[in-house]
Amino acid sequence: MAAQQATLTLVGKSGRSYAIDVHAPDAANTQLCFNPSGAAAATSPNTLRVPEDCVITDISIAASPTATGAVLYRNSGSIIGGAIRWANQLDSLVNRQKLRIPLNAGDFLSAVQFT
Repeated sequence: MAAQQATLTLVGKSGRSYAIDVHAPDAANTQLCFNPSGAAAATSPNTLRVPEDCVITDISIAASPTATGAVLYRNSGSIIGGAIRWANQLDSLVNRQKLRIPLNAGDFLSAVQFT
C-alpha cells in the first residue's frame, strides 16, 4: 500500500465541526501528520493543537496503510480508548465505529501507527 489520507472530525463545545486532514505514512511506528487548513503531507506537523473543548467523533481513511492502526495521544500521554484500527475506519464502511473521545482546549493531539 501507499501512504493514505484520512479525515479526523472534531465537534467543539460551541457546536462547530472541525474536519482535519490527516496523512498516514505507509509504515508502522510512524506519526500521523495533521493539517487543519488544507491537504496534510509528510511535511505537515505531527501534533494538532485543539482549538476548544472538543470530542473526536470520527476518523475515516480511504484504505489501510501497512500499519493496522494508530494510538492517539493527548499531551504525550496515551488516551484510554484511543487505539484505532484502520480496517474499522474505512471511508467505505457505512457503520464504521463511532468515536467519543474528549479533548480540552489547548491539548496537543498526536498519533503513532502500530502493526
